Amino acid sequence: MIGRKKGRRASKVDTLVGRNTVIHGDIEFGGGLHIEGRVIGDIRAATDPSAVLVVADGGVIEGHVAVPHLLMNGEVHGDVHVGEHVELGETARLTGNLYYTMLQMAEGAQIDGLLKRVDHPLQGELEGAEETPVLSNPTEDGHS
Repeated sequence: MIGRKKGRRASKVDTLVGRNTVIHGDIEFGGGLHIEGRVIGDIRAATDPSAVLVVADGGVIEGHVAVPHLLMNGEVHGDVHVGEHVELGETARLTGNLYYTMLQMAEGAQIDGLLKRVDHPLQGELEGAEETPVLSNPTEDGHS
């Protein structure tokens, strides 16, 4: 059973996205993030190697995910990079590729994409997360 034996449990929820909540935009978090609602944007845990993302049954993410630990019973539409451990429950639905180090998958979980075991799935995914592209001002270049 998911979360009963060796698997990682979300011992602490720092942030909760409730069932009736829709977030448009990217989320960067540390600690525990529990999603029961809908997020339209990317989710990453760039600074906390022990961060846990929980996508509850009924929770939906439309975007890419890059986290150290993932417990999933809901849906993700996008590529998922998990640095340490991913647990897919029986109601988990992934439409995208899964890059992982350790995978635990219950009967009934569905993946419509590639499964790729890699040694460092977060390498390059979290680097440069703080960098914001600099847009030039056309008036400074002498062009108007």
